[in-house]
Amino acid sequence: MRSILVGMVVAMTIVPAVRPPQAPTLDPAGKWIFSTHDEDGTAIGGTMELTGQPGSYHGTIAIQGIDDKLPVTDVATSTNSVIVLATLPDGGAAVIKIWKGTDGKLQSLWGPVKQIIPATVEKGQ
Repeated sequence: MRSILVGMVVAMTIVPAVRPPQAPTLDPAGKWIFSTHDEDGTAIGGTMELTGQPGSYHGTIAIQGIDDKLPVTDVATSTNSVIVLATLPDGGAAVIKIWKGTDGKLQSLWGPVKQIIPATVEKGQ
């Protein structure tokens, strides 16, 4: 029994500890103010408001000159970036990526996905 206990203690000191996932440095929750242009080159701006916690963010995007807000359907985060999906009025999706550059400044890009096509997926072995 002692040899098992000693073996476990030795293994615990030799095997590196499993590190917990690193907390995101870019919290998506809050009000984001943006300016960009649409696919035709027309200048647009507005706000994106996100609330919630990791795993359950939600929100809306308000674009100047458009009455209806775009509902945010998904928010994915990593250590220094956020990807947001929002439903467009035509049924497509807006994909927005926000990240911190190496200089620490926020950067962003977006693009419309005009058609959403269902797919079947399963995880292979």
